[in-house]
Amino acid sequence: MRTLLLALCFALLSVAALAFVSVSSDASSIKTLPNFELKGLDESEHRLSDPRFKDRIILLVAFSTWQDVSIRQAREIQAFHARHPQVEIVALIADDLAIARDFVASEKLTFPCYKSGDGPRVGQNLNRLFETKKNKTFQLNKLPFVVLCTADRKVAFARMGLTDEATLSEQLAVLP
Repeated sequence: MRTLLLALCFALLSVAALAFVSVSSDASSIKTLPNFELKGLDESEHRLSDPRFKDRIILLVAFSTWQDVSIRQAREIQAFHARHPQVEIVALIADDLAIARDFVASEKLTFPCYKSGDGPRVGQNLNRLFETKKNKTFQLNKLPFVVLCTADRKVAFARMGLTDEATLSEQLAVLP
């Protein structure tokens, strides 16, 4: 169980590197969110290539169930989801399934929440997004984070730490 939790935390922290993505108007420098597997809290399997994610704006978010800042982030995402149901939220929860399920129920979260799947790992697939010109990969160890992607999966906004609903709504409004 401890190995599983450590593997999940590593995968989530790898995803968190998206917070360092630099977005510019030069299309050649814009990063694209890759496909990866997800496991629903009901243990169902999903991939970002599934039809439900096709041509949808995606908000990728990760948070824990025990940090105050992550709990506040989950509440901000719930407020954003209530205002913008057209955005597909992919929320990764850094905890075991039972605790994650209890957290979703107690916080009355209505957006989809996931764990990392068993196939191609989130971290493995996202590492290529964060290689610098000197072939270095960003390392980080902080939750929560958010990544807002256009319908064609271009990373438009990324931030590590608490991001409020108003900021996400502003970023959504300027998407192409």
